[in-house]
Amino acid sequence: MSARQLTPGVQEPFFLPAYPEYPVYLHVPEGLDLGMPVPLFFFMHGGDRNSPVDAPFKTYLDPEKGTLYPLVKNAPFVTVAPCAPFAKDGKRWNYPGSTAYIEAVISAVRERVNVDADRIIFGGHSMGGFGAYHNGTLLADRFSCILLSAGAWLETDFRAFLGTPVFILHGRYDCAANYRETHPEPRHHDWCGLSFARAAHELMLRDCVPHVYHEHDGGHGLRWEPAKMAFLDFISYAMQFRRNPYPRRCAVISPGGSADPALEEHLSSRYLRIDGTLPGTVELDKIVLTGPNIAWTVEELRAQSYRLAKAPHPGARLLAENLGGNRFAVTAENVARFTLFLAPPMADLEKEVEITVNGRVFRGKPEPLAGNKDYTAQLKIALCE
Repeated sequence: MSARQLTPGVQEPFFLPAYPEYPVYLHVPEGLDLGMPVPLFFFMHGGDRNSPVDAPFKTYLDPEKGTLYPLVKNAPFVTVAPCAPFAKDGKRWNYPGSTAYIEAVISAVRERVNVDADRIIFGGHSMGGFGAYHNGTLLADRFSCILLSAGAWLETDFRAFLGTPVFILHGRYDCAANYRETHPEPRHHDWCGLSFARAAHELMLRDCVPHVYHEHDGGHGLRWEPAKMAFLDFISYAMQFRRNPYPRRCAVISPGGSADPALEEHLSSRYLRIDGTLPGTVELDKIVLTGPNIAWTVEELRAQSYRLAKAPHPGARLLAENLGGNRFAVTAENVARFTLFLAPPMADLEKEVEITVNGRVFRGKPEPLAGNKDYTAQLKIALCE
């Protein structure tokens, strides 16, 4: 199928040869010129381990009942919503292999649609929000903007988002299907309670990670009017940005993800790559939920809160800042060797570059680099011979 064969609306699902059990749904809005490179919104659906393979359509993109459909019907991008990989629990987007699946879906869409590779928006809701917290930190350098909607996380370092704008969307009265003063169902704090979003917001403020925090007056689902208004605000926000290979600040955290269920080795992001590590641990931020886990009353709901802690993991971390004037400042933890990739927007490649790492100063002339669409030079730094 080519872009010329696509008509406005939800397309018939297609299947990737490597993932034949998972349908992939595409929505093309009215009036979008597919002859030009177009933005793409990658949406991870919610549900649980028992959600059917057609959940992306029935719950979200069905023109009659889907909660996402009226929000993207006239959006300025194509939406792709694949079925989540099967798993033993409701964290289907978080298991190892999910990043490879996500990248495979994007590649398959680019074979069908003229996608602007620098305007791919990534996000998910509920179970998909779990996946956005997890895979967003692992793949942040691929995307122009990231949506974290009604999701949850466990242990992470949100500085992995540096360089990619983030939009946190969460209902004040999550997590239950209803949000009346008296309600017949429990609100499970550890499913996707508001504490996860508030804690993420607190940590991103602490670490100066650019983001928008939108706590709306709705419940969990996207059918609530406050959630719909917040989602439309997200669309307006996301359309401002293009993928940025050259942010002033950049980070590599390994292992990365959200530790729910597992962290993953992650050795490169944008212009940083860890080439060798040393034994040791890095501390990730951890959320600890407090108050009643199941709230049956408004008072119990108000008592649900959180505290922040630290979780050590064997690993390594690089944090870099482009100071301008061919100068970079780097903080390295358990790193023996790393590469700094460069391009003309970052520095004058005809001159020497100065890199200060944990107080030590390294200087060198960038070496030419071929075959990379973002960077044209590199500097290799050995902290331990």
